[in-house]
Amino acid sequence: MDHSQTVAARLEFVFQRIERTAMTGIPILNPALCVSAVGVQQWQGEWLAVLVTPWFMDLVLLPAGDGQARPRMPTGTKEHVSFPAGQFEFIQAYDEELGGYRMCSLFSPMFEFADQESAEEAGRQVLAELFNREAEEDEDGDMARVWEGRLAEEVASALDGVETARTPESSQPAGLPRRSLFGLGDKEEAAA
Repeated sequence: MDHSQTVAARLEFVFQRIERTAMTGIPILNPALCVSAVGVQQWQGEWLAVLVTPWFMDLVLLPAGDGQARPRMPTGTKEHVSFPAGQFEFIQAYDEELGGYRMCSLFSPMFEFADQESAEEAGRQVLAELFNREAEEDEDGDMARVWEGRLAEEVASALDGVETARTPESSQPAGLPRRSLFGLGDKEEAAA
């Protein structure tokens, strides 16, 4: 058994125990799912996995155990972790058997997954997107345009000439032109 399989087995063992002890009878469990660690791999000196359980799917970061462990943060501490696709918020957690680890929520509850295969496939897709640099570039470009006030103008320009569903005049608020919805009304009035 290689290291990634050992980490997966340890993670699964702990959360199977939690399922049997702390989660029994709780109505948020999806009975079609079981605990599974998907795509366990090393990332920046830690073990990264998607943890699928009957009640949640999270990204998990565990210490690599090579003597280079991060200092333990208080449980509940939030911090952002950088991946090629961008930064994601992780919350510090602790378990007697796992020690300190960090989790980033993806899905909870898990009722939208019909079976284990679809949940694990979603986990694999999450990992693939996590390492997709293009996703960050697209998001960074959009965010820069938002801060500069350009994205709202681009959206409004794109909507000009687009036929939308007609609504009776009486149902539209008086004095609220469509461009005001995008925060552009004040700019146009000031320019006039």
